[in-house]
Amino acid sequence: MAITITAHGNEPIPTGEYRVELTAIELSTGQYGDQLKWTFSVLDKGRNLVAYSSFSASLASKCMRWAGALLGRPIQPSEQLDFETLVGKTAVATVVRKRKDDGAEYNAIEDLMADHAGANA
Repeated sequence: MAITITAHGNEPIPTGEYRVELTAIELSTGQYGDQLKWTFSVLDKGRNLVAYSSFSASLASKCMRWAGALLGRPIQPSEQLDFETLVGKTAVATVVRKRKDDGAEYNAIEDLMADHAGANA
């Protein structure tokens, strides 16, 4: 059996909206304390993007807004959420192309929106 892989460069994808699938989520500790590490696959680009958020129960926090986008509905007050159940769900990500101080370019996920046209609708 042949084992194949299609190589791609490290060139960032253009700024835009892309369908993404959450492939992993984990709790990690960074310089700002506990945070969530989100790993997304950009479905039509064959790329993975990693983003971080606080681990906050506030409905206005990034982690709750992104969870709502992956579920296709807002998180409700007092709702208990197991973030690992979000793995495999899709959303639409606003991806931007940014530049580091050394001039290197990279992608960052600015926000997630519900994927009303995809599998979560």
